[in-house]
Amino acid sequence: MKQHFDCIIAGGGCSGLSLAYYLVEQGYLGDILVLDREQKSNNDRTWCWWSKSPTPFDSLFTHQWQYLRFADYHSQRIQSIDPYRYCLLRSADFYHFIQQRLALAPNVTCHQADIRSIEDAETGAIVRTENAIFSGESVFSSIPKKSATIEPNKLIQHFAGYWIETAEDCFDPGCASIMDFRVPQHNDTRFCYVLPTSSRRALVEFTVFSTQLLSEKAYTTALDKYLSKTLKIKYWEVLEKEFGVIPMQIMGAKPTKKQGHIFQIGTMGGAVKPSTGYAFARIQEQAKQVAQQLVGQKKPDPRLGHSKRFEFYDQLLLDILTHRGKLGAPIFSKLFQRIDFPKILKFLDEDTHLGEEIGILASLPPVPFLQAIWAFYLGTNKFAASPPNPVRI
Repeated sequence: MKQHFDCIIAGGGCSGLSLAYYLVEQGYLGDILVLDREQKSNNDRTWCWWSKSPTPFDSLFTHQWQYLRFADYHSQRIQSIDPYRYCLLRSADFYHFIQQRLALAPNVTCHQADIRSIEDAETGAIVRTENAIFSGESVFSSIPKKSATIEPNKLIQHFAGYWIETAEDCFDPGCASIMDFRVPQHNDTRFCYVLPTSSRRALVEFTVFSTQLLSEKAYTTALDKYLSKTLKIKYWEVLEKEFGVIPMQIMGAKPTKKQGHIFQIGTMGGAVKPSTGYAFARIQEQAKQVAQQLVGQKKPDPRLGHSKRFEFYDQLLLDILTHRGKLGAPIFSKLFQRIDFPKILKFLDEDTHLGEEIGILASLPPVPFLQAIWAFYLGTNKFAASPPNPVRI
């Protein structure tokens, strides 16, 4: 096996495979090495996002919805999200599709190895595995650095879910519930969402925004109570289980040194919307951007060109959810009760103009955001706690 490549992709998950896919699709002629400790094949996660444009993965969607539901203890609201659609893609289908495409590309090598280190050098970068050393003109890494683990007192989104099948018709496959706050909040921001793919099958997830993970039993108890007490489902079979943790922090990709050859992509490269945890669409945007730069023989820059004011909005909401989590439910309730759903999605896509944003922000309770602005500028929020320990189910 050769040791030197034009482009090395460290990590064969969503961001790494997406970059390899767009490089091939856009006609990149350099040699590409994709390194990962395992060949992805299992359905280890489910991606959901909204889109108003076709994607290369439309044929892979498990389901898509034109209507969304928001609910709390006081009311429910259902709306069409036209011109958007809410999409669900299982990771196993995505991995298989990309791997088949890469297998046809003569300039792509996929290799299983445990990456030990990535080091910059004068003329490129060095990737060391347990039994080999590879060099590349550029290395794109989605592997978290040891120093980039979840920090104490930083907000995380953690969730557990069931793919279930019921004995009777219980769901409307034409409508997805993206936020249902009819669960005890416990001074956090907690909600469930329901993504039905038929009248008897759905992904049901319990999500928490907080600085600490829960016990395994807490997640399953919340899911079981929501299914039986809130949705009034008598019998269901759990087909699959999911669990995940997403850091809800502003982690934009840092510019590399002038002669740097290592670039962060994916979560560590700023491809996660910090206030929501949505990542798939941003990962595709980042991967296409980097691929275009490499094909055009430009220095790659994974940083997404988003407005600073959206970063400011995200920072305010993160402050509220971190230090005053019990306010999350009333804030989201006001938003979804007063603003049409397509406009909310447009805002979350950072595609609105300032006039629209003023109208959206005016619909929200002002005091928490004024307090967050005060804390943001004066740095008055200081807490100390131990880091969370992930629980897998």
